[in-house]
Amino acid sequence: MPTRYKVTLTTVGTSSVIVLPKPVIDGFNLGKGQRLELIARDDGIYIPLEEQDAQGKEADQPEVT
Repeated sequence: MPTRYKVTLTTVGTSSVIVLPKPVIDGFNLGKGQRLELIARDDGIYIPLEEQDAQGKEADQPEVT
């Protein structure tokens, strides 16, 4: 069953930022500076996670449409 979190949209400089909860960061092994893809759909926002190799580099993944 999916876990639902409320996130905060805030401003840093001239950019808008979504603050992810620590359990999400830790649970998906995300780190500062890591780039994520965001897909806007009619039913919401989706952030697919890229698989990473042992050095933390993104593995080649097929594009989701």
